Amino acid sequence: MPSPMLPFALGVLFAVPVTLAIVALRSWRLRGAEAAGMAEQVRGMAARLEAVETEATRSALRIDAAETVLLEKGVADEEDLEEARRYFEQNASPRYDRDRDGSLH
Repeated sequence: MPSPMLPFALGVLFAVPVTLAIVALRSWRLRGAEAAGMAEQVRGMAARLEAVETEATRSALRIDAAETVLLEKGVADEEDLEEARRYFEQNASPRYDRDRDGSLH
């Protein structure tokens, strides 16, 4: 005579692995979506970093051109330019201050 608990036990034995598989699949899909979102953020930051590097290069070229013009025109000499550099380096406040501005996120 079959036990009345046998169908229940078989149901549990079937339901537990199926439930675990569903939870694992959802978790895997969620991790994939999070990874895709993070990859998009990294691409965006890389693009911004590239733009900043390009702008820094352009600024350096402008500075070199301005120094060359000042030297060639006789408006300033090397000592004047060095004094101006020191003045701006000492008196320029940093744009980003971790204590004041907090973290980037």
